[in-house]
Amino acid sequence: MKKWFFGLVILVLLSYGVAQHKLKVVNEKPPGEVIQTQGVTSQMTELKVTKDQIYKGSLLLVNKNHPVPPGGEESDAVNLFQHKELVKGFIVLDKTIQLSPSLVQKFTTMIGAAEKDGVSRFLISSGFRDNKEQNLLYQQMGADYALPAGYSEHNLGLSLDIGSTQTEMVRAPEGKWLKKNAWRYGFILRYPKDKTAITGIESEPWHFRYVGLPHSAIMQEKNLSWNNIWIS
Repeated sequence: MKKWFFGLVILVLLSYGVAQHKLKVVNEKPPGEVIQTQGVTSQMTELKVTKDQIYKGSLLLVNKNHPVPPGGEESDAVNLFQHKELVKGFIVLDKTIQLSPSLVQKFTTMIGAAEKDGVSRFLISSGFRDNKEQNLLYQQMGADYALPAGYSEHNLGLSLDIGSTQTEMVRAPEGKWLKKNAWRYGFILRYPKDKTAITGIESEPWHFRYVGLPHSAIMQEKNLSWNNIWIS
């Protein structure tokens, strides 16, 4: 199936999930219509999809069958140990963690909400990885738990591995809070336990991916994995 059709399919699914209507492209739906789901409100405007837009932004699909496209690798990631002004309300596992300032801000907003619920012992154990680091991890972990360089979301800079300073994430309050609430802030649990057959990756309760709203809300409502969104 051609790449341009993937883009049209995802837009159809997203529109259906929000308002349970078929996507109507330019001039078929009045601009400015408000759509709402689970308390998430968005603005429906004209939609145009071109080939060069399909593999851009926070909806970009990367997995074992879809590599990071040329120019898709994160370009503004910074070392968090060297930019301690960005580290607010969490700790970093070591001196190598890199993330874009914009993603850190989104993460900080999310854990700020968790703190109000009494959950506050978050750490980041991995963020953006270059190809060298990803290849090393792939050799160490194997195909069931890692992807080769160029096929990992960590190369995009849109994923991060989140931990707890208390215990492993599957039991930690931080893990339980994120599993329940991360979608409200545009994040999804990328490799759920019940979606291994779809994602091809064993359960990773620490791996979260930013896709943005309303997409995360739709996935939560429909119990979809990221691979479900893109149909081949």
